[in-house]
Amino acid sequence: MEDFFNSSLWNTLVLVILGILAFITKEIVKAAVIQFQIQGWRERMRRNTILIGLLFMLTLLTACSNTQESNKAEEINQKLTQAQINEIITATNESLIQEIDFSQITKPDPEQQAEVNEKMRKLGEKLKGQVTIENTNIVVAQVNGEPITASDWYFEKASETQKAENKKKRIPPDKEILNNLIQDKVINSEARKLGLYPPEEQLEAYLADQRNYMEKLQLEEIKVFLKAWGVSEEEYLLLMRDRFTSSLAKANWGNYLDKYGDAPEAEHGYVAKSPLRIGDDKIKPLLAEAKVEVSSEGRQLGLDDTLMEP
Repeated sequence: MEDFFNSSLWNTLVLVILGILAFITKEIVKAAVIQFQIQGWRERMRRNTILIGLLFMLTLLTACSNTQESNKAEEINQKLTQAQINEIITATNESLIQEIDFSQITKPDPEQQAEVNEKMRKLGEKLKGQVTIENTNIVVAQVNGEPITASDWYFEKASETQKAENKKKRIPPDKEILNNLIQDKVINSEARKLGLYPPEEQLEAYLADQRNYMEKLQLEEIKVFLKAWGVSEEEYLLLMRDRFTSSLAKANWGNYLDKYGDAPEAEHGYVAKSPLRIGDDKIKPLLAEAKVEVSSEGRQLGLDDTLMEP
């Protein structure tokens, strides 16, 4: 027997048994691993299912919240009755169209008058041949469907350039000038949505006030300005019609914010004194959502997407 355990046959048999045991052990471990993986997979599936459910609920809640906010915005827009719109427009008219005692207005001394005349002459020369009736029909960009014309662009550029020269400051870049116009058109769009875009009667009343002002005062600098520009008083009023409309739209919206906005009660009233002064916190959200499209004519003037504020 001792010879058997020392024989090569025994050694072979031991190797075979060890091999079988190793195979069995491997299969047991493999089965355990598979079972563990299955359990892990099931656990992951369970966690993922819970996560998906939570995300779905969050999406539903967000959608409901957005719907509520949208409904709230619609409710705000729908709150204005015709009587309220008339009240806001009346408030604007009272703040911008006022009876003036022209006899109390003093004229500047000759030196000051000469200085004012020169500044107005330079502005008129910048406008000549660019801010024209023809150019009011050329649309260079649209903001929420509100047109910016070539005349708008040339007037804003000339005006801002002259202001900078008068104050001996840097001339603003085209990007800044274009964004001024975009802001005006965004406010026009918002006023239109609220039913506060200036009606024809309001605009005509404002134009009549401007005409009366020019006729009564006969300001020397205005005559110099119009002569350098190469337009008559009536042509001036016609060319300024869109700019006056934008000013009235801004004033109407400012009075609306003052009366129905969400500013603290202590802040209400500042717009009534100056309806054209509106905080950036009210305008920036509108600019962020504005849809600006530059036309081929605008691109010929150098207006492109690189000039748009992000």
